Amino acid sequence: MAADPVREFIRAFNEQDLDAFVAVLHPDVEIHAARGLRRGVAAARLWGTRAPGGVQQQIELDELYEDEFLGVALAMITRRWHWAEDGTEAGADRMAWLFELRGGAVRSWRSYEDRDEAMAAAAERGLAIPPAGH
Repeated sequence: MAADPVREFIRAFNEQDLDAFVAVLHPDVEIHAARGLRRGVAAARLWGTRAPGGVQQQIELDELYEDEFLGVALAMITRRWHWAEDGTEAGADRMAWLFELRGGAVRSWRSYEDRDEAMAAAAERGLAIPPAGH
């Protein structure tokens, strides 16, 4: 498994390196996508596959909080949209991704549009997040 599964998940997703993407996933992975739950590596690979052209996304990692003992990680991200045809920016969203990790692999992924809601969900799982500015 990857030494840093969250960063590898983001890198592979951004680069559409689907072999590396699925290599960082736990066999029983659950992807809590906007269109419903995806279970297993094959379903996650399909979810991670982007259609060419049109508007595409790139994920930038702003901050990462993780507790290896608990198997929880919270990635504060910026999702940047750009047009594939000419690379011009189409928008940006500040959001968060919550990961559950098992055995050095991503067992669960969930996206939050509201960072405060994501921090509350991470705290419910025991993840300590330092106050802003510390």
